[in-house]
Amino acid sequence: MQTEATPWRGYTLRRAQFEELAVLPEIEHLAAQQFLQSAQPFAAQLPEQTLEQLQEYQRQGGVWVAASAEGDLAAFALCKEVDGMAYLAEIDVHPAHARQGLGRALFEVLKRQARERGYPAMLLTTFRDVPWNAPNYERWGFRIMSDDEVGPELRGIREHETQAGLPPASRVCMVLALDAKPGP
Repeated sequence: MQTEATPWRGYTLRRAQFEELAVLPEIEHLAAQQFLQSAQPFAAQLPEQTLEQLQEYQRQGGVWVAASAEGDLAAFALCKEVDGMAYLAEIDVHPAHARQGLGRALFEVLKRQARERGYPAMLLTTFRDVPWNAPNYERWGFRIMSDDEVGPELRGIREHETQAGLPPASRVCMVLALDAKPGP
């Protein structure tokens, strides 16, 4: 498997190694605690990704991590194909490494990968009213999709979220066109 690595401010952004997957649920749990201070506090108690789910993302080539200079994992991102586009399933940053732009740096790596693979766009689902969710993704260039733009697989993800207890009125689907040439 290709293991591209990108240095970034003392971190290395790269594909996760198999043995690292077991660490990711703890990072996810710790990162989710910020929801306790949001309009969606229940999100802090949602179940983390299982090892089996993470292995499936890895098989699809979509588990990326940020490793510190000491080798500790500081953040991760999950991506897979949905409706013929790249789907950003999750970005989590360990609180000890938060507020430095690490999530954005991982997103930029995934966006570059998606472009290189010829995907026309990136998709995601997120909370409409949490500052580091939809408003943040809008700053990154995403826009909220209208209902008629949502494809069948993305619609299925939203249905699964609703079944898992996420209030549908608080969730949005977002898209970022990738057909533009990358900036400098």
